[in-house]
Amino acid sequence: MEQKDELATEEEQMEAKFTPVDYTVFIIMLVASISIGVISAIRNRGKATTQEFLLGSRSMSPIPVAFSLLGGWISAISIIGNSTEMYFFGTQLSMTLVGFIPGCLFVGQVMIPIFYQLKLVSVNEYMEVRFGSRLLRTLATLCMLLNNFIYMGICLYAPTLALSTVTGLATWVSTLTMGLVCTFYITIGGVKAVVYTDVLQTLLMFSGMLLVTIICTINAGGVANVWNIADHGGRIIFFDMKTSPYERHTLLSTLVFGVYVMMSHVGINQTAYQRFASVSTLQTSKR
Repeated sequence: MEQKDELATEEEQMEAKFTPVDYTVFIIMLVASISIGVISAIRNRGKATTQEFLLGSRSMSPIPVAFSLLGGWISAISIIGNSTEMYFFGTQLSMTLVGFIPGCLFVGQVMIPIFYQLKLVSVNEYMEVRFGSRLLRTLATLCMLLNNFIYMGICLYAPTLALSTVTGLATWVSTLTMGLVCTFYITIGGVKAVVYTDVLQTLLMFSGMLLVTIICTINAGGVANVWNIADHGGRIIFFDMKTSPYERHTLLSTLVFGVYVMMSHVGINQTAYQRFASVSTLQTSKR
């Protein structure tokens, strides 16, 4: 009987569903996101120029913009994908963070000053300014839209799977709900709505991850025990010096990957650039 009770308890834990408190927090977050969009639209009524809508008139506070950059860059794909990758293939991938450092310096010292001082609205404008070709700019924009179309679909599908698991909602219902909410507040509120909802969602996301990490670490017997378990499983890898291109992750490949990710996903990314260009000075943008 005791074994059956234990199995039943484990099954209940595996099939955990949202409680009324969970639903309340989730609904409050959706309502708050919509409200931020509505408030931004009301405040900007009558002065909704392109600069105001897309760049916040280049006068936004750097702290919420920084939170928006962080939250906008780390999606459900990052949280689910990176943890799964390290569970199966070890921690070598984390050395990508070291590669971010030279990539960040290059973006801040070389790329941002060029784009910011040209007062561009879109990074693809640079193609037309630099090469004098409207067609090249159009092709670059189409490539960006295609890439974002695929990427945003994956970004939306990942949290949808998690939400459907704990709520019992059909996948298409979760996808449609989140897609409509995000589209609504972005469309009516512009970049200011995006930035301030990102602040809310980033704080909620990171506090939730931190809480889960702390609870799981305590339940597993502490930091030392977690490290020992990971080490025993062969997952603690940081300085794999192999040079074979057939290795999944090595120190060299992760460092190069970190530089590439920073330059491509931040340096020439339209959503990141809009945040960089929304602050009042170049120095603030670089910081």
